[in-house]
Amino acid sequence: MPAKARNAILAFLFVILLASPLVLRDEYVRFVLNNVAVNIILVMALNFILGFTGQVFLGTVAFFAVGCYSSALLTTKLGLTFWKAVPPTILITAALAFILGLPTLKVKGFYLALMSTGFIVVVGDVLKNWSSLTNGVWGVSGIPRPELFGRVIETNIGFYYFSIALAALLAILAILIEDSRFGRAFKVVRDDELAGEVVGIDSLKIKLLAFVMCGVYTGIAGSFFSSFQQFVSAEIYTFDYNSLFMCMLVVGGLGSVPGSVLGASLLTGLTELLRFMREKYLTLYAIIILVILIYQPGGLVALLGQAFAGIGG
Repeated sequence: MPAKARNAILAFLFVILLASPLVLRDEYVRFVLNNVAVNIILVMALNFILGFTGQVFLGTVAFFAVGCYSSALLTTKLGLTFWKAVPPTILITAALAFILGLPTLKVKGFYLALMSTGFIVVVGDVLKNWSSLTNGVWGVSGIPRPELFGRVIETNIGFYYFSIALAALLAILAILIEDSRFGRAFKVVRDDELAGEVVGIDSLKIKLLAFVMCGVYTGIAGSFFSSFQQFVSAEIYTFDYNSLFMCMLVVGGLGSVPGSVLGASLLTGLTELLRFMREKYLTLYAIIILVILIYQPGGLVALLGQAFAGIGG
Protein backbone atom coordinates (compact mmCIF):
# COMPACT_ATOMS: atom_id res chain seq x y z
CA MET A 1 0.00 0.00 0.00
CA PRO A 2 1.39 3.45 -0.92
CA ALA A 3 2.47 5.58 2.02
CA LYS A 4 -0.01 8.33 1.12
CA ALA A 5 -2.97 5.94 1.20
CA ARG A 6 -1.68 4.30 4.40
CA ASN A 7 -1.41 7.65 6.18
CA ALA A 8 -4.83 8.79 4.94
CA ILE A 9 -6.46 5.57 6.20
CA LEU A 10 -4.74 5.92 9.57
CA ALA A 11 -5.95 9.51 9.92
CA PHE A 12 -9.48 8.47 8.84
CA LEU A 13 -9.62 5.70 11.45
CA PHE A 14 -8.49 7.96 14.29
CA VAL A 15 -10.99 10.65 13.31
CA ILE A 16 -13.75 8.03 13.63
CA LEU A 17 -12.34 6.87 16.97
CA LEU A 18 -12.17 10.43 18.28
CA ALA A 19 -15.76 11.11 17.23
CA SER A 20 -17.16 7.82 18.57
CA PRO A 21 -17.81 8.93 22.20
CA LEU A 22 -19.78 11.92 20.93
CA VAL A 23 -22.21 9.57 19.19
CA LEU A 24 -22.05 6.60 21.56
CA ARG A 25 -23.04 8.15 24.89
CA ASP A 26 -23.69 4.98 26.88
CA GLU A 27 -21.18 4.62 29.72
CA TYR A 28 -20.62 0.92 29.09
CA VAL A 29 -19.84 1.63 25.43
CA ARG A 30 -17.35 4.27 26.53
CA PHE A 31 -15.83 1.70 28.88
CA VAL A 32 -15.40 -0.63 25.89
CA LEU A 33 -13.86 2.20 23.86
CA ASN A 34 -11.12 2.46 26.48
CA ASN A 35 -10.37 -1.21 25.89
CA VAL A 36 -10.23 -0.44 22.17
CA ALA A 37 -7.50 2.15 22.79
CA VAL A 38 -5.41 -0.28 24.87
CA ASN A 39 -5.88 -3.09 22.34
CA ILE A 40 -4.74 -0.83 19.51
CA ILE A 41 -1.43 -0.33 21.33
CA LEU A 42 -1.12 -4.07 22.03
CA VAL A 43 -1.80 -5.08 18.44
CA MET A 44 0.75 -2.54 17.20
CA ALA A 45 3.21 -4.14 19.64
CA LEU A 46 2.54 -7.58 18.17
CA ASN A 47 2.84 -6.13 14.68
CA PHE A 48 6.51 -5.30 15.27
CA ILE A 49 7.30 -8.99 15.80
CA LEU A 50 4.73 -10.86 13.73
CA GLY A 51 3.87 -8.29 11.07
CA PHE A 52 7.12 -6.45 10.37
CA THR A 53 9.67 -9.21 11.02
CA GLY A 54 7.52 -12.31 10.46
CA GLN A 55 8.43 -14.07 13.71
CA VAL A 56 5.70 -16.39 15.04
CA PHE A 57 5.90 -15.18 18.64
CA LEU A 58 2.81 -15.97 20.71
CA GLY A 59 3.81 -14.48 24.06
CA THR A 60 2.74 -10.84 23.73
CA VAL A 61 0.15 -11.23 26.47
CA ALA A 62 2.94 -12.23 28.90
CA PHE A 63 4.74 -8.94 28.26
CA PHE A 64 1.40 -7.21 28.77
CA ALA A 65 0.90 -9.01 32.09
CA VAL A 66 4.35 -7.94 33.29
CA GLY A 67 3.60 -4.36 32.24
CA CYS A 68 0.26 -4.32 34.07
CA TYR A 69 1.68 -5.80 37.27
CA SER A 70 4.80 -3.63 37.18
CA SER A 71 2.74 -0.46 37.01
CA ALA A 72 0.25 -1.77 39.58
CA LEU A 73 2.94 -2.71 42.13
CA LEU A 74 4.98 0.45 41.59
CA THR A 75 1.95 2.61 42.32
CA THR A 76 0.35 0.61 45.13
CA LYS A 77 3.38 -0.75 47.00
CA LEU A 78 6.02 1.92 46.33
CA GLY A 79 3.58 4.81 46.24
CA LEU A 80 4.68 6.18 42.85
CA THR A 81 2.29 8.28 40.81
CA PHE A 82 1.09 6.99 37.45
CA TRP A 83 3.54 9.19 35.53
CA LYS A 84 6.51 8.18 37.67
CA ALA A 85 5.61 4.50 37.29
CA VAL A 86 5.39 4.53 33.48
CA PRO A 87 9.15 4.87 32.68
CA PRO A 88 10.30 1.99 34.96
CA THR A 89 7.41 -0.13 33.67
CA ILE A 90 8.58 0.42 30.09
CA LEU A 91 12.16 -0.37 31.09
CA ILE A 92 11.07 -3.61 32.79
CA THR A 93 9.04 -4.89 29.83
CA ALA A 94 11.66 -3.80 27.27
CA ALA A 95 14.46 -5.44 29.28
CA LEU A 96 12.41 -8.62 29.64
CA ALA A 97 11.75 -8.65 25.89
CA PHE A 98 15.48 -8.23 25.20
CA ILE A 99 16.51 -10.96 27.65
CA LEU A 100 13.86 -13.34 26.36
CA GLY A 101 14.74 -12.54 22.77
CA LEU A 102 18.40 -13.52 23.07
CA PRO A 103 17.81 -17.28 23.41
CA THR A 104 14.36 -17.42 21.84
CA LEU A 105 15.24 -15.89 18.47
CA LYS A 106 17.79 -18.60 17.75
CA VAL A 107 14.82 -20.81 16.87
CA LYS A 108 12.17 -20.25 14.22
CA GLY A 109 8.67 -21.17 13.21
CA PHE A 110 6.95 -23.88 15.23
CA TYR A 111 9.72 -23.99 17.85
CA LEU A 112 9.50 -20.25 18.47
CA ALA A 113 5.73 -20.50 18.79
CA LEU A 114 6.09 -23.36 21.27
CA MET A 115 8.68 -21.55 23.40
CA SER A 116 6.63 -18.34 23.49
CA THR A 117 3.53 -20.28 24.53
CA GLY A 118 5.53 -21.72 27.42
CA PHE A 119 6.50 -18.16 28.37
CA ILE A 120 2.80 -17.33 28.90
CA VAL A 121 2.44 -20.32 31.23
CA VAL A 122 5.56 -19.40 33.23
CA VAL A 123 4.51 -15.76 33.70
CA GLY A 124 0.99 -16.81 34.69
CA ASP A 125 2.28 -19.28 37.27
CA VAL A 126 4.66 -16.72 38.77
CA LEU A 127 1.92 -14.12 39.08
CA LYS A 128 -0.45 -16.60 40.71
CA ASN A 129 2.02 -18.18 43.12
CA TRP A 130 4.31 -15.33 44.19
CA SER A 131 1.66 -14.18 46.64
CA SER A 132 3.95 -12.04 48.78
CA LEU A 133 4.55 -9.76 45.79
CA THR A 134 1.55 -10.12 43.49
CA ASN A 135 -1.16 -11.04 46.03
CA GLY A 136 -1.67 -14.28 44.12
CA VAL A 137 -5.06 -15.06 42.61
CA TRP A 138 -6.61 -12.12 44.48
CA GLY A 139 -4.79 -9.65 42.26
CA VAL A 140 -3.82 -6.05 42.94
CA SER A 141 -6.48 -3.40 43.55
CA GLY A 142 -6.53 0.30 44.38
CA ILE A 143 -4.39 1.30 41.40
CA PRO A 144 -4.56 5.08 41.01
CA ARG A 145 -5.75 6.91 37.91
CA PRO A 146 -3.36 9.38 36.23
CA GLU A 147 -3.45 13.09 36.87
CA LEU A 148 -3.42 15.63 34.05
CA PHE A 149 -2.99 19.35 34.71
CA GLY A 150 -3.54 18.74 38.41
CA ARG A 151 -6.81 16.83 37.98
CA VAL A 152 -7.38 13.08 38.25
CA ILE A 153 -8.90 11.55 35.12
CA GLU A 154 -11.93 9.82 36.62
CA THR A 155 -14.50 9.61 33.81
CA ASN A 156 -14.55 6.99 31.07
CA ILE A 157 -14.69 9.59 28.32
CA GLY A 158 -11.81 11.57 29.81
CA PHE A 159 -9.63 8.49 30.08
CA TYR A 160 -10.60 7.45 26.56
CA TYR A 161 -9.46 10.69 24.96
CA PHE A 162 -6.29 10.49 27.01
CA SER A 163 -5.52 6.94 25.89
CA ILE A 164 -6.63 7.29 22.26
CA ALA A 165 -4.40 10.37 21.90
CA LEU A 166 -1.48 8.28 23.14
CA ALA A 167 -2.45 5.44 20.77
CA ALA A 168 -2.40 7.92 17.88
CA LEU A 169 1.08 9.14 18.86
CA LEU A 170 2.34 5.56 19.10
CA ALA A 171 0.80 4.81 15.69
CA ILE A 172 2.68 7.77 14.21
CA LEU A 173 5.88 6.49 15.85
CA ALA A 174 5.28 3.03 14.37
CA ILE A 175 4.81 4.60 10.92
CA LEU A 176 8.06 6.55 11.28
CA ILE A 177 9.89 3.37 12.29
CA GLU A 178 8.33 1.47 9.37
CA ASP A 179 9.53 4.12 6.91
CA SER A 180 13.04 4.26 8.43
CA ARG A 181 15.98 2.04 7.59
CA PHE A 182 15.05 -0.09 10.60
CA GLY A 183 11.59 -0.68 9.15
CA ARG A 184 13.06 -1.67 5.81
CA ALA A 185 15.42 -4.04 7.62
CA PHE A 186 12.44 -5.56 9.48
CA LYS A 187 10.75 -6.37 6.18
CA VAL A 188 13.91 -7.76 4.59
CA VAL A 189 14.29 -10.18 7.52
CA ARG A 190 10.63 -11.12 7.17
CA ASP A 191 10.72 -11.67 3.40
CA ASP A 192 14.17 -13.24 2.96
CA GLU A 193 16.43 -13.48 5.99
CA LEU A 194 19.30 -15.05 4.03
CA ALA A 195 19.26 -12.26 1.44
CA GLY A 196 19.33 -9.75 4.28
CA GLU A 197 22.41 -11.39 5.77
CA VAL A 198 24.10 -11.25 2.34
CA VAL A 199 23.63 -7.47 2.11
CA GLY A 200 24.91 -6.96 5.66
CA ILE A 201 21.76 -6.92 7.79
CA ASP A 202 22.27 -8.56 11.19
CA SER A 203 19.00 -10.45 11.45
CA LEU A 204 19.42 -11.24 15.16
CA LYS A 205 19.87 -7.58 16.07
CA ILE A 206 16.87 -6.61 13.93
CA LYS A 207 14.69 -9.25 15.58
CA LEU A 208 15.87 -8.11 19.02
CA LEU A 209 14.94 -4.54 18.12
CA ALA A 210 11.45 -5.74 17.15
CA PHE A 211 11.19 -7.57 20.48
CA VAL A 212 12.27 -4.48 22.42
CA MET A 213 9.76 -2.28 20.57
CA CYS A 214 7.08 -4.83 21.42
CA GLY A 215 8.18 -4.61 25.06
CA VAL A 216 8.01 -0.80 25.01
CA TYR A 217 4.49 -0.74 23.57
CA THR A 218 3.18 -3.47 25.88
CA GLY A 219 4.68 -1.64 28.87
CA ILE A 220 2.76 1.50 27.93
CA ALA A 221 -0.42 -0.49 27.30
CA GLY A 222 -0.01 -2.27 30.64
CA SER A 223 0.35 1.02 32.50
CA PHE A 224 -2.80 2.43 30.96
CA PHE A 225 -4.85 -0.76 31.28
CA SER A 226 -4.05 -1.29 34.96
CA SER A 227 -4.70 2.38 35.76
CA PHE A 228 -8.01 2.39 33.87
CA GLN A 229 -9.27 -0.87 35.40
CA GLN A 230 -7.73 -0.03 38.81
CA PHE A 231 -7.35 -3.78 39.30
CA VAL A 232 -5.22 -6.54 37.78
CA SER A 233 -5.40 -10.30 38.19
CA ALA A 234 -3.36 -13.13 36.70
CA GLU A 235 -6.57 -14.78 35.47
CA ILE A 236 -6.86 -12.18 32.71
CA TYR A 237 -3.65 -12.99 30.83
CA THR A 238 -4.48 -16.26 29.11
CA PHE A 239 -3.58 -17.84 25.81
CA ASP A 240 -7.12 -17.08 24.59
CA TYR A 241 -6.48 -13.39 25.24
CA ASN A 242 -3.23 -13.63 23.27
CA SER A 243 -5.06 -15.40 20.42
CA LEU A 244 -7.47 -12.47 20.28
CA PHE A 245 -4.58 -10.06 19.60
CA MET A 246 -3.39 -12.26 16.75
CA CYS A 247 -6.90 -12.37 15.31
CA MET A 248 -7.06 -8.58 15.44
CA LEU A 249 -3.77 -8.25 13.58
CA VAL A 250 -4.61 -10.77 10.86
CA VAL A 251 -8.15 -9.45 10.33
CA GLY A 252 -6.98 -5.83 10.20
CA GLY A 253 -3.91 -6.46 8.08
CA LEU A 254 -0.66 -8.20 8.95
CA GLY A 255 2.30 -5.84 8.78
CA SER A 256 0.11 -2.73 8.59
CA VAL A 257 -0.19 -0.02 11.26
CA PRO A 258 -3.65 1.09 10.05
CA GLY A 259 -4.55 -2.60 9.93
CA SER A 260 -3.61 -2.92 13.60
CA VAL A 261 -5.88 0.00 14.46
CA LEU A 262 -8.74 -1.32 12.32
CA GLY A 263 -8.51 -4.91 13.56
CA ALA A 264 -8.26 -3.93 17.22
CA SER A 265 -11.24 -1.56 16.92
CA LEU A 266 -13.53 -3.98 15.11
CA LEU A 267 -12.78 -7.13 17.07
CA THR A 268 -12.85 -5.46 20.48
CA GLY A 269 -16.39 -4.33 19.74
CA LEU A 270 -17.34 -7.67 18.19
CA THR A 271 -15.98 -9.54 21.22
CA GLU A 272 -18.32 -7.57 23.48
CA LEU A 273 -21.28 -8.39 21.22
CA LEU A 274 -20.36 -12.08 21.34
CA ARG A 275 -20.01 -12.33 25.12
CA PHE A 276 -22.90 -14.77 25.21
CA MET A 277 -20.72 -17.27 23.30
CA ARG A 278 -18.05 -17.21 26.04
CA GLU A 279 -14.79 -18.71 24.79
CA LYS A 280 -16.50 -20.11 21.69
CA TYR A 281 -16.22 -16.73 19.98
CA LEU A 282 -12.65 -17.74 19.06
CA THR A 283 -14.11 -20.46 16.83
CA LEU A 284 -15.99 -17.78 14.90
CA TYR A 285 -12.81 -15.71 14.69
CA ALA A 286 -10.92 -18.71 13.33
CA ILE A 287 -13.47 -19.00 10.52
CA ILE A 288 -13.20 -15.26 9.82
CA ILE A 289 -9.40 -15.52 9.65
CA LEU A 290 -9.56 -18.46 7.23
CA VAL A 291 -11.90 -16.52 4.95
CA ILE A 292 -9.68 -13.43 5.08
CA LEU A 293 -6.47 -15.38 4.46
CA ILE A 294 -8.02 -17.05 1.41
CA TYR A 295 -9.95 -14.17 -0.14
CA GLN A 296 -8.33 -11.04 1.32
CA PRO A 297 -4.80 -11.89 2.57
CA GLY A 298 -3.97 -8.22 3.03
CA GLY A 299 -6.67 -7.91 5.68
CA LEU A 300 -9.62 -5.53 5.84
CA VAL A 301 -7.29 -2.54 5.58
CA ALA A 302 -6.53 -3.61 1.99
CA LEU A 303 -10.21 -3.11 1.18
CA LEU A 304 -10.01 0.40 2.60
CA GLY A 305 -6.87 0.94 0.52
CA GLN A 306 -8.76 -0.05 -2.62
CA ALA A 307 -11.61 2.28 -1.68
CA PHE A 308 -9.23 5.21 -1.14
CA ALA A 309 -7.49 4.40 -4.43
CA GLY A 310 -10.87 4.47 -6.18
CA ILE A 311 -11.71 7.85 -4.64
CA GLY A 312 -8.28 9.19 -5.53
CA GLY A 313 -8.55 7.82 -9.03
